[in-house]
Amino acid sequence: MPKQRVYYDYFEGNQVPFWYVLTFRPLEIPWDQETYYFEVIAPFEYFERDDFDDSIMSATINIEDLLTNNLHECQLGLNLNQIKQRILKHGVEPWQVSQFIIQLPDIEEVLKLLPNERKASFILV
Repeated sequence: MPKQRVYYDYFEGNQVPFWYVLTFRPLEIPWDQETYYFEVIAPFEYFERDDFDDSIMSATINIEDLLTNNLHECQLGLNLNQIKQRILKHGVEPWQVSQFIIQLPDIEEVLKLLPNERKASFILV
């Protein structure tokens, strides 16, 4: 599971969330798949924007890369095909990427589409 962090900056003296960042272990991103779903786990670790490690190979995730799906009701998905195509256009091999950066307003917009309650189904034996 990727490490989830929120980076913030200050605007007019107020702490403002800026980036939602997923950091993966080497080769953890399943580039051979079309999509990748993950559970957004709160509370998040908060870091100042100045603490962002820009030495890690990163890819920006656009709002159109974010997915929701009834089969993964409490999870957000990423369209890996679209992301991979964008990465390849920059001459980078996808397996070199270890971090995804999502603008907080984008992720908040998509999170509104997810159900407010988690459903758990199980069978007693």
